[in-house]
Amino acid sequence: MSENKRVAFIPLESNPSTFTSLARNLGLSEGLSFADVYSLTDEDLLAFIPRPAHALILIYPTSDDPAKRNDNAYVDARETPDGPVLYIKQTIKNACGLMALLHSVLNGSARKHITPGSNLAKLLEEATPLDPLKRAQLLIESPSLAAAHKQAAEAGETEAPDAESEVDYHYIAFVRGNGEDKGVYEMDGSRTGWRQVAQLQAENGEDLLASEEVRNAVGKMMADTGSVHCGIVALVEGESAV
Repeated sequence: MSENKRVAFIPLESNPSTFTSLARNLGLSEGLSFADVYSLTDEDLLAFIPRPAHALILIYPTSDDPAKRNDNAYVDARETPDGPVLYIKQTIKNACGLMALLHSVLNGSARKHITPGSNLAKLLEEATPLDPLKRAQLLIESPSLAAAHKQAAEAGETEAPDAESEVDYHYIAFVRGNGEDKGVYEMDGSRTGWRQVAQLQAENGEDLLASEEVRNAVGKMMADTGSVHCGIVALVEGESAV
């Protein structure tokens, strides 16, 4: 393969079971799973989602990208690699689903649910002192990660597209900061870094869906797409009930 040829992965299906299977194969404990979020405002629908929600992933059509936003809104993670969140630059084609998953499980309270000695534990340890591009290189150089991703992508409910296909949807994650940081950050591997979108209050605990500020921030991004073809999945404790 040419040194200039970009590594490509089969796109992940926007299916909670696909994300759960991949995360657990990589080393997330069975205490967490992904669940669909059908509404950010309907209390009855929110009540069906296991809690707390440690991270949220937004899926939206790339043709309706709400991120026709100014890149100046994002921290340049190359200059601040040791910021409040661990950010990995996306360099693998069609890996935005993987990036959203990794950003979700490697940050905030979800870290406590990583199995010691697993691929995720090793990635977290090796990636922490590196800059975002060197972290990206760790993904490229991990055959076990590539194999787990391929298995999950090919096990979806719809026929998996080719790795080189042009896809028409994108994934971004919303995660809590690490340590004592209570900020909630948008994590998009295609950007220069992260941006803060909300602040968790003490009464919210570790639950992003308990925060009206977080729900409003994610809802605004959905509304900004102008599309009805958006989706949200949450990283939650326990098995999904929806």
